[in-house]
Formats: sequence, C-alpha cells, structure tokens
Amino acid sequence: MAWASCSLHSATACGRCGVKGSLLIVEAGRDAAVELIRRYFEAVRTDHSRTAALYAPDATLHYVGRHVLGAVYRGPQEIPELFRRSREVFRGTPRLELHDVVANDRHAVALLKGSADRDAKHFEWQRVVVFHVQDGLIREQWVQDSDQHVIEEALAP
Repeated sequence: MAWASCSLHSATACGRCGVKGSLLIVEAGRDAAVELIRRYFEAVRTDHSRTAALYAPDATLHYVGRHVLGAVYRGPQEIPELFRRSREVFRGTPRLELHDVVANDRHAVALLKGSADRDAKHFEWQRVVVFHVQDGLIREQWVQDSDQHVIEEALAP
C-alpha cells in the first residue's frame, strides 16, 4: 500500500503517495459499514421486519437468478416483501450463517453459508451479498448464490 511507506501522510491529502483524506476516516467508515451489515444479518436471523430501518428510502435490492425470488426489489414496501416471500417459498426453513464481512467506507461484502430443508431434502449453498452503503444505510444490495441449480431446486413449486 502506498500510504504505508509515506511518513508525511496525515489527515490531509498526501502528494507523495496520492492518498486523499485520512486513513482514520476510511477506517471509521469501514467499521461503520461492517457494524451495519452485522446488524442487518442479525435482524434477518431474528426478526426480518427490523431490516426495513437499515435501508435508505430509495434502496434497491437485486436478487440474482431465474428462480421465483430472482428480481429487483425497490423501496420500503418491496424489499421487506422479499423476506416474507422467501420464508414462504422455503417453507420457513432458510438459514444464513454469516462467515465474514469485509468493507470500506462505501461498500461491504458479506460471505455466507445458506441452507434449507424442504420435502425431506437438505440444500446448502454459498452466498455473496454486496452492499453499497451511504449515510449509515444500505442504498443498494446484490444477492448472488453460488449454485443457481440448488436454489432453483430448493425453491421449485
């Protein structure tokens, strides 16, 4: 990293290494984004209705896939509806285990293990969720599952 070798870097822009702003500001933004995403997944796990307060009013959620939940959801009415529909089509059994969150001051990436039971079958997959965060809220989100065939089978009518 360029700033590591720059003894002049401070809270202002550094002409030698090209870093703009303070490392402390980026660290604080990163920490805030990680905390936001951890709170988000705790709400998803315990009471998904609490997630609505963590989204910006004009937020967009992209659930990638050609399955029954795959779509773009917008705003405070559509996004919580996805959680309700998800529990319904998974018949109340979806589980997401948060493995890690990595972030900077504008984006966070969550790595998860997903699983569900349906019709005496157990399904497992990996999930990556990318978040664009702004002003302490989720502005945009992309949900991508590692194996679309597993998700399609788990969500089949």
